[in-house]
Amino acid sequence: MKKLFSVIAVFLITISIVTAQETPYQKVMKKEIATLISTDSLNQLQSSANAFARIAELNTKEWQPLYYQGLAYTFIGLDKSLSLDLKDAALAKAEELINKADVLSPNNAEIVTVQGFILMAKVSADPGSRGQSLSGQVMGTFGKALTMDSKNPRALILMSQMEYGLSKFFGNGTEKACGLAKESLAVFNSQNEDALEVALQPTWGKPLAENMVKGCK
Repeated sequence: MKKLFSVIAVFLITISIVTAQETPYQKVMKKEIATLISTDSLNQLQSSANAFARIAELNTKEWQPLYYQGLAYTFIGLDKSLSLDLKDAALAKAEELINKADVLSPNNAEIVTVQGFILMAKVSADPGSRGQSLSGQVMGTFGKALTMDSKNPRALILMSQMEYGLSKFFGNGTEKACGLAKESLAVFNSQNEDALEVALQPTWGKPLAENMVKGCK
């Protein structure tokens, strides 16, 4: 029993130390990231984008606020209730922000993945006129991200979705797309999400992988 209490005490002390070491920047970022990845409300997405904009203004050397602000605008650009003009405006803003993040953190697979995600959202906004011209660029951008980090689960699942759509359009099999989805989910399941959250690293995308894998069965 004494050993059990000792283990619990050490665990609680460790949590206290980690919490105490968090900076105000880390605390507010963790809060806003959690809000962003748990909502699909347009109003909340815009509020998240605004919050990250304020954080970015105060932390000009950090790439994450720009990254998450860009991600928020990408999610806005995917909202089916918006007109094409409003989708394009949101995606143009997302692209601007992600490119700024890229300057602060070049050769970052997470940033390149969202660059591909933005292109994918542009195709989704008007597939009839943009699919042929942008699909290759989308796949190339995800391929670039995977060259940087072959186990990036977000690049894997987004490439899987794009591959699936192209396969259906051309009447081909979906084996490659499903293989990418399963690989993505395996990576998500192997990651220490708590550690990534502490480091303010992206963790979003697992539900996409889970849904794709279910659809492949």
